[in-house]
Amino acid sequence: MKANKFLYGVVTLLLTVFPIQSQTYNPPFVSYTPVYDVTQRNLRQVVLDDGVYEVLVDYKSNTTSREQYVLDVRIQNDNITHIYFNNGGYVHNGVNYSDYTWKGGGIRWNVDYSGNIISGYAVIQLTYDGGRWQVFTINF
Repeated sequence: MKANKFLYGVVTLLLTVFPIQSQTYNPPFVSYTPVYDVTQRNLRQVVLDDGVYEVLVDYKSNTTSREQYVLDVRIQNDNITHIYFNNGGYVHNGVNYSDYTWKGGGIRWNVDYSGNIISGYAVIQLTYDGGRWQVFTINF
């Protein structure tokens, strides 16, 4: 009986000194571009027609250094919804069963003082169970 009380006291002391904290896995120093409704964007109209576009993608993950690929992306209402890989695979922003969470994909357009589009970009962040992450930066 005394041993149980002693063990309970030691466990309580350890949990007080070293509390259990939940782990979150966010890529360091990454800010994804949220998906935008057309009325909340920095332009008041959709710029790109819906469809699949071939783009240059900067890629970074928790296991590799930065890489660049030419990939196809699906765009709807100036939001990236799919990234298609050259091996036939893809990731998307809908419900999936591959244990990843998609954040971002809204295209931010940069305009000059006259309102002419000079460039655009989108950042998509995928986080996986177990701490893995991938970041895709797409420039237009």
